[in-house]
Amino acid sequence: MRKWLAYLVLAIAVCGLVIVFSKTSEKGDYILEKQLNSNDVPTLFVVYNISKKEAKTKSLSDFLNNDDQNDVMIIHVDDKDLYNDLKIGERVTIKTKGYTMLSSPPQAVADEIIRYS
Repeated sequence: MRKWLAYLVLAIAVCGLVIVFSKTSEKGDYILEKQLNSNDVPTLFVVYNISKKEAKTKSLSDFLNNDDQNDVMIIHVDDKDLYNDLKIGERVTIKTKGYTMLSSPPQAVADEIIRYS
């Protein structure tokens, strides 16, 4: 009986660790910088497919200077209230308006910004 109880406690502990680890290593798209461009258009610098830890510990220049510069995109935002409410380090999904400007980094206009808590 004690053996089964020990196995049960061990199984619960392992499940808990798996859940905690999966939450901290979850990858997504994160805002690393916000600024108004030269035309006063609100812009976000979004880095794609990184962990929350990377979003907190790395800078935008780390991603701009790596081998895959296409993991950064400049997103132009039409809704200034939404832009002001968005935070650096926030996880988002950006749906763009059908075209991407071929610059380095690429640029697009946000059609929809989905936020995660």
